[in-house]
Amino acid sequence: MSNISNLTKCSIDSIKLRIPLYLLDSYDTTIIRNQTTINTDTDEIEREFKETSKKYQFDHFKLDANIFRVNSVDCLILLINSKHLGERYFEGITLNTIKIIYHILIQNDIMQCSFDTLMKAQATDTDFKKDFHCIIDEYKQMIRGLFVMGKASNIRDRGARKHKSDLGIEFNKRASGTIANPFTKVYHKQIELEQNSFDFSDYYLNDINYKDVIRIETTIKDKQHFKSVLPELKDTNLSTILSLSTKQKDVIMSNGFNRNLLPRINNRVYKKEGLNSRELFDLQLLDILINDNNYTFEKAINQLLVTQNCKVAKSRLKSSMSKIYSDHINEINYVEKSNNINLIYDQIGWN
Repeated sequence: MSNISNLTKCSIDSIKLRIPLYLLDSYDTTIIRNQTTINTDTDEIEREFKETSKKYQFDHFKLDANIFRVNSVDCLILLINSKHLGERYFEGITLNTIKIIYHILIQNDIMQCSFDTLMKAQATDTDFKKDFHCIIDEYKQMIRGLFVMGKASNIRDRGARKHKSDLGIEFNKRASGTIANPFTKVYHKQIELEQNSFDFSDYYLNDINYKDVIRIETTIKDKQHFKSVLPELKDTNLSTILSLSTKQKDVIMSNGFNRNLLPRINNRVYKKEGLNSRELFDLQLLDILINDNNYTFEKAINQLLVTQNCKVAKSRLKSSMSKIYSDHINEINYVEKSNNINLIYDQIGWN
């Protein structure tokens, strides 16, 4: 059984491609039954694509396609991902693997065009991923730390949320992710494959050792998002995106995490000096809710304010709690002592 060859290296897990129909020699005309007219707003594209795409079923994976009229131009939209690479799944979509997907498209008459035309397709909704080895106890510790260090938000679909199915955590929602709040997630790849993709992994990955492998992903939504992270990019076609350097891909990964997490502070202390007995009691309550029960600060505060009926008392308590959090709780060193976890943090570029 072989190990994953590109462990800790950043590559593309999935990417949505847009090709004007006039550039194609031909395409599967049955897709047009689902045609939708849309604007270039990526939230709308994401929603409509899921609801109306044609799904091509292959051996243990599928490929989605649709036709959208974007800015008065009819375009074929393709969602390609690493599962289309079969046993080369963990390599991700690269310059070395893209021809595998190209041949799937051509051989199944989803479209007919030159390879060069495919490489000129515009890239949107691009998931960059890194895989790491992390034993389960360390992984759980890592998720707890990331949850506590996630930036708080009162906006719907923003901030951190845990997932029990693959013991994962995600920041924001895919459809509503923005440049300032990119969709980013961490999940246990072994558990995800065994629970959600068993047929695929049993068929293609039997000879690959992915025990205790975790995956970290972040999404770049569109051209504007790409250029906000990598201003030097002159284009965002498939050829350009697959030609990104290791350094550029690492910048993308780092951006996704630093946008969603508080600064990674080492060697800070948990200070109790200067607190009266009531403030110390409040500090201990916040500590239990945040550290033992994995509450966000906002959720912890709301829980404690339930006991107050007076608006003035609520306001005073919230003000006092906020100061305690700022001066004490938020100063705790949440970065775990595990060398392996700290190494993962280094490799995803969490500052």
